Amino acid sequence: MVGSSNGSAPQRLGEVIETSTVRLWVESDRLHVLPPLGSVVRVANGAGDTIYAVVSFGQTAGIDETRRAIRRGSDQVRDDEVYRRHPELTQILRTTFEALPVAYRRGGVIRRMLPPLPPPLHYSVEAVEGDDLRDLTDDPRYLSLLVAADAAVPTDHLVAAHLRQVYEARGDDRPWLEMAAREIARLLKNDYDRVLPLLEAIDPDG
Repeated sequence: MVGSSNGSAPQRLGEVIETSTVRLWVESDRLHVLPPLGSVVRVANGAGDTIYAVVSFGQTAGIDETRRAIRRGSDQVRDDEVYRRHPELTQILRTTFEALPVAYRRGGVIRRMLPPLPPPLHYSVEAVEGDDLRDLTDDPRYLSLLVAADAAVPTDHLVAAHLRQVYEARGDDRPWLEMAAREIARLLKNDYDRVLPLLEAIDPDG
């Protein structure tokens, strides 16, 4: 997989625990530590491709999904102190996130479409930063997959979060944001009531 732009090892975020062509579910390596909504992650598949996916949802809950977490705190025991007094919580809780594939890299070429194969279970998921993020986002055609996504959060909120994340990661790259906004306007040209609030949401001066 491609390393970060400064030569350091890529940041592992977690590993795949559910996998499909259109959706990945990842368990974080650290409890309560999630990549931001709209950020980009990557994972390999069995064919040697690098799959790029946009983080679309995150949660922390009990490992046993049939049992809801119970209250542990009080007026005297709050927040971090709860975890200090109940270290077993790190064993019975987990943090997970969902990511939607939007592109894949094969032979050095990024194809902005769904990957032909999903990643295997238990493969490592990493953050996408630096030159690798620029390579993906230089061409905004992958946004068509996000605009049409069936996500856990409202799709337009996900798209806006993603564009803001990339804008900041590219060093407040206003020309890129304007290009991405034009692509969004093209994709939603027949849905004025949808496109206007979305463009307002990504306006850095708004």
